[in-house]
Amino acid sequence: MNITSCAQIAKTYGKDGEILLRVESDRFSEMLEECEEEGKELEEPVFVYFDGLPVPFFISSAKHRSNNAWVVTFSTVRDLSHAEEIVGRDLYLEASEADVFNDLDLLVGFAVVDENGKPAGIVSKVVEYPSNICLEIRRQSGASDEEVLLPFHEDLVLSFDQENKIIAMKIPGGLIS
Repeated sequence: MNITSCAQIAKTYGKDGEILLRVESDRFSEMLEECEEEGKELEEPVFVYFDGLPVPFFISSAKHRSNNAWVVTFSTVRDLSHAEEIVGRDLYLEASEADVFNDLDLLVGFAVVDENGKPAGIVSKVVEYPSNICLEIRRQSGASDEEVLLPFHEDLVLSFDQENKIIAMKIPGGLIS
């Protein structure tokens, strides 16, 4: 599962477990707006890391306060002491395809295959040069690993499978043998 940061839990708000969020994501703001307008729980969970693992939380209500500030209620956080346990932590959403292309570091770990489905390697790093983004691909070459830079542009992406972490790309001739 790829997740991306969407907000920071700034502080508690009131005594019934409400939380003040500082929202960093336009997508998450839109989700909260929909939650507020329709007066219903968000269907998609948000995540807070505990002991290195993402723990899902569901937002049952949201109220816009100002600019990027929102007051939310989590369905499982019902009092001040529970709310205080998560203050200062980041909040995460499952990354959409659009998020991955906005935060290219989320591509690290994806397998790259060519237009025939032949494996090219695994993305080990995203390198951003002025006006040119490249994927550093680690691939097995004989008994050793080699690293190859592939230009990354939306015109070269044939398909994107976020669930299985596979990117099919047109790979310019001569870059990978």
